[in-house]
Amino acid sequence: MSFPAHQSLQELYVSCHGELETVLYSRLRCRETAADICQEAFVRLCRSEDLSGVGNLKAYLFRTAQNLLIDYYRSQTVRSAAIVEWPEDTPPEVEDLRCAETVALGEQDLDRLIEGMSNLSPLCQRIFYLNRFEGLRQREIAEMLNISLRTVEENIKKALVHCAKTLGQST
Repeated sequence: MSFPAHQSLQELYVSCHGELETVLYSRLRCRETAADICQEAFVRLCRSEDLSGVGNLKAYLFRTAQNLLIDYYRSQTVRSAAIVEWPEDTPPEVEDLRCAETVALGEQDLDRLIEGMSNLSPLCQRIFYLNRFEGLRQREIAEMLNISLRTVEENIKKALVHCAKTLGQST
């Protein structure tokens, strides 16, 4: 079924929401993520300033969702590469944090980290703060700040890399 350009987005939502979410679920096998990507595709379509050049809104919507799905897979690949497997049979060595020297070194690292964070853009600092200290999900931050999910992901990644470099320089 194709939709003429003049058809309202509301009609498109009613007609295609279930189908799009089902297609996304068949690829992801996660209802929550499929629903999130489906919603984001509709949000992006709604935010488009001019859809008059789009001949087939349904195809455009599904292409938008496909691109979001690709972005999701890319972010998952990056995320899974960053996760380190912990060997099950070896308990982690716990550093004794009670000595004054360890506390002093930790405070120095924290001071360096705070100072280093000031080199990031205010947007990057805010996104990182909302994610790491307020516990907001990336999608929530994107909606709160009215920016794309990709911008949120990129800024969190930038902040984490910056933190790692800052702490790496201190050792």
